[in-house]
Amino acid sequence: MLTLTNEFTTVLVEKIQTRNGERLRISAPRMGYSVELDPLELEALTWQPVETFSRLLSTPFGPDEEGVEARPLSDLILFGGEHD
Repeated sequence: MLTLTNEFTTVLVEKIQTRNGERLRISAPRMGYSVELDPLELEALTWQPVETFSRLLSTPFGPDEEGVEARPLSDLILFGGEHD
């Protein structure tokens, strides 16, 4: 298992064996999300331009869910931010 961390998040990356072959599991324990990708799905990631990943970050708190308001991180920081 490999753990990658920066000032915004921590992700765990591990190679797992399933009955359908090897997968790469990527988990974000703090957010409670994980995904298991097969080699073809991983290869498809290499075809993507950087802009694709930038669009994914437009919802930094996970996929849009009805009734959940996504706010920029700067709005959530108490220092100098406004409160509702």
